[in-house]
Amino acid sequence: MRFADWCDKSWLDVSPSDIGKYRRELKRKGLKPTSTNHALNTLRSFYSWLRRSNGYPMNQPLPTDAIDLERQEEPQADHIEGEDLSLLREALELDDRTRVRDRAIVALLSHGLRASEASALNVEHWNGKILTVHRSKGQSVSEVPLSQEARQYLVAYLEWRRGMGGVFEPVLESPMFLAQDPKHGGKQLGYKGLHKMVKKLGKISGVDDLYPHRFRHTFGTELTRRGIDPLFGKELMGIKSDRVFQRYTKGVFKQATRLICRRSVKTARNKLA
Repeated sequence: MRFADWCDKSWLDVSPSDIGKYRRELKRKGLKPTSTNHALNTLRSFYSWLRRSNGYPMNQPLPTDAIDLERQEEPQADHIEGEDLSLLREALELDDRTRVRDRAIVALLSHGLRASEASALNVEHWNGKILTVHRSKGQSVSEVPLSQEARQYLVAYLEWRRGMGGVFEPVLESPMFLAQDPKHGGKQLGYKGLHKMVKKLGKISGVDDLYPHRFRHTFGTELTRRGIDPLFGKELMGIKSDRVFQRYTKGVFKQATRLICRRSVKTARNKLA
């Protein structure tokens, strides 16, 4: 619709040059490469559909065939450093009202779950050792084994819910994590509520720019650091693409390079002294 508003030609009369001008117009407006590529790929998909629907001549090249997408920077792993993890653990102990729940949430996020996946969990998705995760990207389902510490936190939270009873009673079909504020108490803690909880935790702990996905990045980085087979790592994290998982490998290499550089500088200074 945006392209149609910008271009005064019919779909059949649009040329590759028009697509190129539209691309330059998007860049002129300040769109980031990701947004520009999304707009161009939308046009590409539309013209493919138009041809499949016999709305575009089969013997005529599509105006989108020659589209060159914007170059995008490779996404980097944004893991949480060890010192910040310690600060977060300390901060989790401060709020007596939500401490039991929040520890369980952070424990699951720290196993590579996306915020949307954690908020969508039901009690029935946990069998005491294995967590069944319905992935938010694609239609896949993963079985995620939890660490002993995470199991303890999750069990403690479910026991707390049993003690509360009423709307908090953990029946199989009920959401795993519930809101505890007076207005929404007992209702599912959705994505926004979970995100807000993590942001609050970051503010209390003093950890800058904390959001749920950073726990996932930390998990992926730790898998790579421990030499876990990428096939197993992708399964645990619900990742299909080798390219996406490689961000964690690159992150570990960069960490190792920085550590080696620091040690080399320190050694050189000691020799000069």
